[in-house]
Amino acid sequence: MINADGDLPSYNEDLVTRTIGMTNDYSVALNRIMREAKAQQEEEQGDRDGQAGTSGRAAAGGGKDLDWSRYPEAAAAVVIYHELIMKIKRILLTYVKMRADVICSMRWEQRRNPKDIDVTTERDFADAYDRALNNYMGFGEAGVQMDLTTDLHPPKDACVKVRVLKSHGSMALSHSAKVSLIKGSVHNMQCSEAEPLIRKGVLQVLDANC
Repeated sequence: MINADGDLPSYNEDLVTRTIGMTNDYSVALNRIMREAKAQQEEEQGDRDGQAGTSGRAAAGGGKDLDWSRYPEAAAAVVIYHELIMKIKRILLTYVKMRADVICSMRWEQRRNPKDIDVTTERDFADAYDRALNNYMGFGEAGVQMDLTTDLHPPKDACVKVRVLKSHGSMALSHSAKVSLIKGSVHNMQCSEAEPLIRKGVLQVLDANC
């Protein structure tokens, strides 16, 4: 669903609106068929009761369930409309779910909230997901104090051996004092600390832990 530029395509609001309108039309038609079949049954029952000498709405079948076996064409139409409505609902829900999944994936892969979301509901969802993820990764009471988006594949080890490809000054590591990242030097670093510099081309991985 992501286009060639790596962005989420615009929400097709016009098509969704027209599809929902079509679903509403099917629902109106379905209810009309049910009302007409019910009225026809009551009328026929009333005629039979009249011939038998009974009277009253209760005797006329006003409270009886509709006997669909007597109206097969109406029953078939109701089933068709119902199946159409359910199928369209499933398609719309799948469309919305796929877009929500893409928004979540983009947040993990791009390590930031996706931009250019032009639908208010999707933008609100993206903001809420971003807040929830940041709170979970943060330093609060419920946070794990770790950026889980640094590497989408779990490392085999917490540390990785790297070689410096280009000098990058000094860096304070969580498990030791500052180290100088001089070109050609080799260091053991936590994967979460090494990954950003690996992506920038500053470090080269010497093992497959990260």
